[in-house]
Amino acid sequence: MKPSIALIGPGKVGCAVGRHLHDSGYPMVAVIGRDRQRTVDACNFIGCSKTVAGLDLQSAARAKLILLAVPDDQLEIQAKELQTTIELSAEQILIHFSGLHPASLLRAENSTAHHLSIHPLLPFADRQLAYEKLSGCPCALEGDQNALPLGRQLITDLGATAFTIESDSKALYHASACIASNFMVTLLAVARDLLIECGIDRQKAISLLLPLVQANLDNTKKLGPEAGLTGPIVRGDRGTVQHHLHALKESTPELLPFYRLLGEKTIELAVKSGRLSPEQSKNLL
Repeated sequence: MKPSIALIGPGKVGCAVGRHLHDSGYPMVAVIGRDRQRTVDACNFIGCSKTVAGLDLQSAARAKLILLAVPDDQLEIQAKELQTTIELSAEQILIHFSGLHPASLLRAENSTAHHLSIHPLLPFADRQLAYEKLSGCPCALEGDQNALPLGRQLITDLGATAFTIESDSKALYHASACIASNFMVTLLAVARDLLIECGIDRQKAISLLLPLVQANLDNTKKLGPEAGLTGPIVRGDRGTVQHHLHALKESTPELLPFYRLLGEKTIELAVKSGRLSPEQSKNLL
């Protein structure tokens, strides 16, 4: 029989992960939150009995695996509150889902419990979509060495794939994830707003850009960033870049530093690709 689970934090991450593990045969013995209705709703989504929904951390004591699916800034506080409420044994494992914090953040003085961090490289904007996309999703695994085999099994049972990362690399790793995920959304919002400046409808603007973004993702997946890069910079088209800068100066001058910074990084990538000469690079800069 698979180990029992207590979920602390019935939000999007907790619901998506909890449902996958419940589907895989892990008994859910507690779903704990700060709002009774929200915990009941989480149980309905996960598919476990509503009788395990509650507000009392004490109910986590009977679980072997305790999942802390709470925001990063609340993790340490929540772990301390948990460990002053119940006495954890060496048979129990605390698991958090932060990409930033190491598993050791959960460690309490004199505690014999083990600690793991599992971070799915996935945006959790919607719990149903996240549940569906967890299958095949890469997950960063970090924590106590003797608990890593269980962590790999949990990730396999999520339908995901595991890769390990060192504790002291977590912040840099998380910055990478945020640039690829959050900043891409910001880029799209900026591009959309420029189309709106051109007189294009707000919703239509996004629908026009998404095929372009998807084609670039497909190119990058197949060819890598260097070979997948297209556009005026990698072509060395100084005149086009001058027109861009002029148009931005006239319409949205606040975006000039934004465009220049991204342009400079794109020049670096274009040079690495071998398609932009040093002389062209100098002219564009």
